[in-house]
Amino acid sequence: MINLKSRLPITKSIMIRQKSTLISIADEKKIVFLSIGKDGGLERQSSLPMDALQREDAPADAVPKWVRQKTHSLFVIPDYWIANTSFEFKSRKRSIITAFIERKLKLDQPNLKDAGDFYDYAIVQDRDHRPMLFCTYLQEPSVYDLYRRFESFGMAPHRITSPALIWQAWLNRHVGDIAQRGIGFVHLMENDCFLYFYNLNQFLFSRHIQLPVNEDDPAEIYNLLTYEINQSFYLYSQKSKKSVETLFLLAHDPEACGKLSEILGRDLEEVPAPSGGSILPDDIDTFAVCRGFSTLDLKCHEHPSISYKPLRQELTWRPVQWAGAVIGIVLVLLLVAEAGYLALIGKDVLWQQAATKNAAPVQNPQQVLRELTQDLNDITAKLGQPSAGDVMARTLLAMPGAVLLDKINMDTSAVPRLTIDALVEADDPKAFKTILATFIRRLNQRFNLDKCPLREKDIRIKPVDDNKRKEQSLYRINFSFELS
Repeated sequence: MINLKSRLPITKSIMIRQKSTLISIADEKKIVFLSIGKDGGLERQSSLPMDALQREDAPADAVPKWVRQKTHSLFVIPDYWIANTSFEFKSRKRSIITAFIERKLKLDQPNLKDAGDFYDYAIVQDRDHRPMLFCTYLQEPSVYDLYRRFESFGMAPHRITSPALIWQAWLNRHVGDIAQRGIGFVHLMENDCFLYFYNLNQFLFSRHIQLPVNEDDPAEIYNLLTYEINQSFYLYSQKSKKSVETLFLLAHDPEACGKLSEILGRDLEEVPAPSGGSILPDDIDTFAVCRGFSTLDLKCHEHPSISYKPLRQELTWRPVQWAGAVIGIVLVLLLVAEAGYLALIGKDVLWQQAATKNAAPVQNPQQVLRELTQDLNDITAKLGQPSAGDVMARTLLAMPGAVLLDKINMDTSAVPRLTIDALVEADDPKAFKTILATFIRRLNQRFNLDKCPLREKDIRIKPVDDNKRKEQSLYRINFSFELS
């Protein structure tokens, strides 16, 4: 009987071999998946109508297999799927800030129940040096359902962002400090124009202008742009209580800067196009908003993004997990070296024993054969039993972050059996049920319990009354199953 105890929370496991990078871009009608190679080049692509993923009964094979096998590192969504709000907030302590934001989102957005798990924030200062808390969150209900669908397919995106947030980081890298200026950015393309506006170095709003395709007079196009830009200036003043101080321009037409400056009656600062070219191939006729980005722009981790709160915590612990894995490998190598050294010494002892028994009478060959057969059967039986280290590793790798291992027993009799006692922290019964279902599914996978899978009815559940953390409920679970 092996009895091991632990009171430390165990985070999710990470694979030693990383998958290839996957980037997806979505709008209200379509989603495209792009496989990015190590050299930054586009390896593969696939697109799906949004309806194919938004159905509740959408099967996993609705998404191509090669897509599901890759690491979904970034999900780019339209700007209007994201909302932002700001508050005057003095504290800089993370725990206080997150509690305030989650409570505020719950009160202000009652229809978005998961908004408290999908947000990002930045601490900025206004011109009067007052500390401001700027919060960005997902305001489109369908994006929550889409994330859950990805999660059920085993391809939950690590980060969620939008074109405006990517341009925000790009402007900071190539233009300089824009924190204390009112910023406007005009991205003029052949058939589309995108307007982005930032306040205190944070995205405020964006607009899309569809340009006439067959317009004989270019002046009409610039008049249209001038009207839309002036309307955007007015909207910016309403939202930020100040005017746009600097207007940047990125255009395919080299004469666009001079023409717009003349019509608007103000100077524009022209910025160079991103290096590396567009990531989107020419045969994709949608997502013009992302056509100016390169793979480096999309793979960059500097631009603001939104991550699912539990997943963000797991990714934060990844360096610690990698360090633990490396230490474990080193210890295994040392144990192997020690075992080899002991084996060499054992051979010398066996030769000495054999030399002392040379004068002993020779046994009956049939008796010797029976003894060797019995020893071989004993060794084979012992090798067939699962090892304690393997059982412990599988259990820890299967545990979600909210599960605290209390006691684990492995019966090494003729029919090996594993018994587990653990504690589960959950905000409410629904969250507890989700955590328990995840734990059961991973145990069935890790221990190959296909013939006799572990089910929820096999788990003994008991609430813990002496829980000191009143903000969360604590449950004790106990169960056992046979090891194959």
